[in-house]
Amino acid sequence: MKSELTNINSGEIISSKKLTSTAWHIKLKVPFYIELDMDRNPGYIFPLLTGDEEQENTLLIRSTLWNYDVVRNTVEIIIYERKGNEEWLENLSSGQMIRYLDPEEIIIQGLNADNFYLIGNTDAQAFFYQFNRSLPFTNTVNSFIYSKNTGEFFPDIDGSYPLNYHIIYPFSPERVLHLFKKSLIRENESFIILLFCEHEVNMLFSQYFKKEWGAAEHQIRIANYNH
Repeated sequence: MKSELTNINSGEIISSKKLTSTAWHIKLKVPFYIELDMDRNPGYIFPLLTGDEEQENTLLIRSTLWNYDVVRNTVEIIIYERKGNEEWLENLSSGQMIRYLDPEEIIIQGLNADNFYLIGNTDAQAFFYQFNRSLPFTNTVNSFIYSKNTGEFFPDIDGSYPLNYHIIYPFSPERVLHLFKKSLIRENESFIILLFCEHEVNMLFSQYFKKEWGAAEHQIRIANYNH
Protein backbone atom coordinates (compact mmCIF):
# COMPACT_ATOMS: atom_id res chain seq x y z
CA MET A 1 0.00 0.00 0.00
CA LYS A 2 1.18 3.54 -0.77
CA SER A 3 1.38 6.18 1.94
CA GLU A 4 -0.38 9.52 1.33
CA LEU A 5 1.82 12.56 1.95
CA THR A 6 -1.10 14.18 3.74
CA ASN A 7 -0.97 11.56 6.52
CA ILE A 8 2.13 12.82 8.32
CA ASN A 9 3.06 12.19 11.96
CA SER A 10 6.10 13.11 14.04
CA GLY A 11 8.27 11.07 16.39
CA GLU A 12 11.16 11.99 18.69
CA ILE A 13 14.61 10.57 18.07
CA ILE A 14 15.82 8.62 21.10
CA SER A 15 19.10 7.57 19.54
CA SER A 16 20.92 7.64 16.21
CA LYS A 17 23.89 5.37 15.59
CA LYS A 18 25.93 4.31 12.58
CA LEU A 19 26.20 0.50 12.55
CA THR A 20 28.26 -0.05 9.40
CA SER A 21 29.82 2.12 6.70
CA THR A 22 26.35 2.59 5.16
CA ALA A 23 23.71 1.50 7.72
CA TRP A 24 22.22 3.75 10.44
CA HIS A 25 20.14 2.59 13.38
CA ILE A 26 17.49 5.13 14.42
CA LYS A 27 15.24 4.68 17.45
CA LEU A 28 12.07 6.78 17.61
CA LYS A 29 9.47 7.47 20.26
CA VAL A 30 6.14 7.64 18.42
CA PRO A 31 3.11 9.49 19.85
CA PHE A 32 0.56 6.72 19.52
CA TYR A 33 0.10 3.04 18.75
CA ILE A 34 0.91 2.04 15.16
CA GLU A 35 -1.38 -0.68 13.87
CA LEU A 36 0.86 -3.28 12.24
CA ASP A 37 -0.27 -6.82 11.41
CA MET A 38 3.02 -8.48 12.38
CA ASP A 39 1.59 -12.00 12.23
CA ARG A 40 0.42 -11.66 8.64
CA ASN A 41 3.18 -9.38 7.47
CA PRO A 42 6.28 -8.81 9.64
CA GLY A 43 8.05 -6.69 7.03
CA TYR A 44 7.45 -2.95 6.71
CA ILE A 45 9.01 0.10 5.09
CA PHE A 46 8.93 3.13 7.38
CA PRO A 47 8.90 6.28 5.17
CA LEU A 48 10.51 9.39 6.68
CA LEU A 49 10.55 13.02 5.56
CA THR A 50 13.64 15.19 5.88
CA GLY A 51 13.42 18.73 7.24
CA ASP A 52 10.30 20.37 8.63
CA GLU A 53 7.12 21.73 7.08
CA GLU A 54 8.73 25.13 6.37
CA GLN A 55 11.71 23.73 4.44
CA GLU A 56 11.73 23.23 0.70
CA ASN A 57 13.31 20.29 -1.12
CA THR A 58 12.00 17.77 1.40
CA LEU A 59 13.22 14.24 0.65
CA LEU A 60 11.37 10.98 1.22
CA ILE A 61 13.70 8.54 2.98
CA ARG A 62 12.74 4.86 2.89
CA SER A 63 13.81 3.03 6.04
CA THR A 64 13.22 -0.59 7.07
CA LEU A 65 11.41 -1.47 10.28
CA TRP A 66 13.73 -3.45 12.56
CA ASN A 67 11.69 -3.61 15.74
CA TYR A 68 8.47 -2.20 17.19
CA ASP A 69 8.00 -2.11 20.97
CA VAL A 70 4.25 -1.82 21.52
CA VAL A 71 4.59 -1.30 25.28
CA ARG A 72 7.10 1.59 25.08
CA ASN A 73 5.77 2.87 21.74
CA THR A 74 9.23 2.90 20.20
CA VAL A 75 10.19 2.10 16.64
CA GLU A 76 13.66 1.00 15.56
CA ILE A 77 14.55 1.40 11.91
CA ILE A 78 17.52 0.94 9.61
CA ILE A 79 18.40 3.58 7.02
CA TYR A 80 21.09 3.12 4.38
CA GLU A 81 23.18 6.01 3.16
CA ARG A 82 22.27 6.98 -0.37
CA LYS A 83 23.28 9.90 -2.53
CA GLY A 84 21.52 12.91 -1.08
CA ASN A 85 20.79 11.69 2.47
CA GLU A 86 24.31 11.51 3.96
CA GLU A 87 24.36 14.99 5.49
CA TRP A 88 20.82 14.58 6.85
CA LEU A 89 21.79 11.33 8.59
CA GLU A 90 25.00 12.82 10.03
CA ASN A 91 23.03 15.69 11.58
CA LEU A 92 20.40 13.57 13.35
CA SER A 93 20.56 13.66 17.15
CA SER A 94 18.57 12.71 20.24
CA GLY A 95 15.60 14.96 20.97
CA GLN A 96 15.02 15.96 17.37
CA MET A 97 11.58 15.47 15.88
CA ILE A 98 11.30 13.53 12.64
CA ARG A 99 8.26 13.24 10.38
CA TYR A 100 7.05 9.89 9.11
CA LEU A 101 4.27 8.48 6.94
CA ASP A 102 2.19 5.34 7.39
CA PRO A 103 4.30 2.15 7.18
CA GLU A 104 4.14 0.19 3.91
CA GLU A 105 4.14 -3.60 3.57
CA ILE A 106 7.31 -5.08 2.11
CA ILE A 107 5.86 -8.50 1.48
CA ILE A 108 2.76 -10.33 2.63
CA GLN A 109 3.57 -13.55 4.41
CA GLY A 110 0.13 -15.12 4.24
CA LEU A 111 1.49 -18.59 3.41
CA ASN A 112 2.42 -21.62 5.49
CA ALA A 113 5.48 -23.75 4.90
CA ASP A 114 7.87 -25.93 6.88
CA ASN A 115 10.96 -24.25 5.46
CA PHE A 116 11.77 -20.62 4.67
CA TYR A 117 14.73 -19.55 2.53
CA LEU A 118 15.76 -15.95 3.16
CA ILE A 119 18.06 -14.72 0.40
CA GLY A 120 19.22 -11.13 0.16
CA ASN A 121 21.94 -8.52 0.19
CA THR A 122 22.81 -6.50 3.29
CA ASP A 123 19.82 -4.18 2.76
CA ALA A 124 17.64 -7.17 3.71
CA GLN A 125 19.06 -7.62 7.21
CA ALA A 126 16.51 -5.64 9.27
CA PHE A 127 13.59 -7.19 7.37
CA PHE A 128 14.96 -10.72 7.63
CA TYR A 129 15.73 -10.35 11.34
CA GLN A 130 12.16 -9.16 11.96
CA PHE A 131 10.74 -11.93 9.77
CA ASN A 132 12.87 -14.59 11.46
CA ARG A 133 11.69 -13.47 14.91
CA SER A 134 8.05 -13.65 13.82
CA LEU A 135 8.15 -17.33 12.82
CA PRO A 136 7.22 -20.18 15.18
CA PHE A 137 10.06 -22.35 16.43
CA THR A 138 8.58 -25.23 14.45
CA ASN A 139 9.68 -23.58 11.18
CA THR A 140 13.12 -24.09 9.69
CA VAL A 141 14.86 -20.95 8.47
CA ASN A 142 17.65 -21.25 5.90
CA SER A 143 19.36 -17.95 5.14
CA PHE A 144 21.88 -16.59 2.69
CA ILE A 145 22.89 -12.95 3.22
CA TYR A 146 25.67 -11.66 1.01
CA SER A 147 27.82 -8.57 0.58
CA LYS A 148 30.43 -7.33 -1.84
CA ASN A 149 32.46 -5.91 1.06
CA THR A 150 33.43 -6.82 4.62
CA GLY A 151 32.02 -4.85 7.55
CA GLU A 152 28.47 -4.55 6.18
CA PHE A 153 26.83 -7.13 8.47
CA PHE A 154 25.33 -6.21 11.84
CA PRO A 155 23.69 -8.34 14.57
CA ASP A 156 20.02 -8.46 15.43
CA ILE A 157 18.47 -6.36 18.23
CA ASP A 158 19.56 -8.89 20.88
CA GLY A 159 23.16 -8.97 19.62
CA SER A 160 22.87 -12.38 17.97
CA TYR A 161 23.81 -13.35 14.43
CA PRO A 162 21.03 -15.84 13.55
CA LEU A 163 21.51 -15.68 9.77
CA ASN A 164 24.26 -16.97 7.47
CA TYR A 165 26.55 -14.35 5.95
CA HIS A 166 28.80 -14.48 2.88
CA ILE A 167 31.33 -12.17 1.22
CA ILE A 168 31.22 -12.45 -2.57
CA TYR A 169 34.20 -10.87 -4.28
CA PRO A 170 34.53 -10.23 -7.12
CA PHE A 171 30.78 -9.76 -7.24
CA SER A 172 28.44 -11.00 -9.94
CA PRO A 173 24.87 -12.38 -9.88
CA GLU A 174 26.21 -15.70 -11.17
CA ARG A 175 28.70 -15.96 -8.29
CA VAL A 176 25.90 -15.30 -5.78
CA LEU A 177 23.85 -18.17 -7.21
CA HIS A 178 26.90 -20.45 -7.45
CA LEU A 179 27.77 -19.99 -3.77
CA PHE A 180 24.14 -20.45 -2.75
CA LYS A 181 23.99 -23.80 -4.57
CA LYS A 182 27.09 -24.92 -2.66
CA SER A 183 25.60 -23.81 0.68
CA LEU A 184 21.92 -24.85 0.72
CA ILE A 185 19.72 -27.59 -0.66
CA ARG A 186 15.97 -28.11 -0.86
CA GLU A 187 14.93 -30.04 2.24
CA ASN A 188 11.38 -30.91 1.18
CA GLU A 189 8.55 -29.61 -0.98
CA SER A 190 7.04 -27.41 1.74
CA PHE A 191 9.06 -24.22 1.31
CA ILE A 192 8.78 -20.50 0.66
CA ILE A 193 11.62 -18.38 -0.74
CA LEU A 194 11.96 -14.69 0.11
CA LEU A 195 14.23 -12.72 -2.23
CA PHE A 196 15.58 -9.28 -1.28
CA CYS A 197 18.41 -8.81 -3.77
CA GLU A 198 19.42 -6.64 -6.69
CA HIS A 199 16.98 -6.99 -9.58
CA GLU A 200 19.34 -9.13 -11.67
CA VAL A 201 20.00 -11.47 -8.75
CA ASN A 202 16.28 -11.76 -7.97
CA MET A 203 15.55 -12.77 -11.56
CA LEU A 204 18.41 -15.28 -11.68
CA PHE A 205 17.29 -16.96 -8.45
CA SER A 206 13.65 -16.98 -9.53
CA GLN A 207 14.52 -18.78 -12.77
CA TYR A 208 16.74 -21.24 -10.92
CA PHE A 209 14.13 -22.17 -8.30
CA LYS A 210 11.40 -22.68 -10.90
CA LYS A 211 13.62 -24.88 -13.06
CA GLU A 212 15.68 -26.82 -10.49
CA TRP A 213 13.44 -26.90 -7.42
CA GLY A 214 10.11 -26.99 -9.22
CA ALA A 215 8.98 -23.94 -7.28
CA ALA A 216 5.54 -22.56 -8.06
CA GLU A 217 4.90 -18.82 -8.40
CA HIS A 218 3.41 -18.58 -4.92
CA GLN A 219 6.52 -20.13 -3.36
CA ILE A 220 8.82 -17.34 -4.57
CA ARG A 221 8.25 -13.94 -2.97
CA ILE A 222 10.27 -10.93 -4.07
CA ALA A 223 10.42 -8.12 -1.51
CA ASN A 224 8.71 -4.98 -2.76
CA TYR A 225 11.06 -2.37 -1.30
CA ASN A 226 10.90 0.44 -3.83
CA HIS A 227 7.18 0.79 -4.57
